[in-house]
Amino acid sequence: MQSLRFKAKTTMLAGLLGLTTLSTGAVAMAADENVEGNTAKKVDIPVVAGARIFAQFDDKTPAVINYFTSATEQAVINFYQENYGEAIAQERKRGRLTLNYSTIQQQIRVVISQQNNLRQVDVIVDNKTDL
Repeated sequence: MQSLRFKAKTTMLAGLLGLTTLSTGAVAMAADENVEGNTAKKVDIPVVAGARIFAQFDDKTPAVINYFTSATEQAVINFYQENYGEAIAQERKRGRLTLNYSTIQQQIRVVISQQNNLRQVDVIVDNKTDL
């Protein structure tokens, strides 16, 4: 009788171990599929040459990049005009210049502010469908 109880417990433990292994494998496969199935790609945000980036969140929209540059305000304006076309709106508030651009798929906001001898540039890109 002793050996039957031992076999039953051993069989039950082996079964539980097998279920745990299967469920762990299923979770790992689901995680792999989620990573592979994720079609989100980084948002390409152009920055002025020589920029010192201090924050960058461009793995999905809304995407943001913040940097310092020694370029003049006008040079930054020209740079984004070359990349996004003519600004659809601009506003200066509290010393900050905000430029709004629009492409077929995106809304772009560029904020330029003076920080000591540098300009801080904040660029926010969002999909039009996310707005």
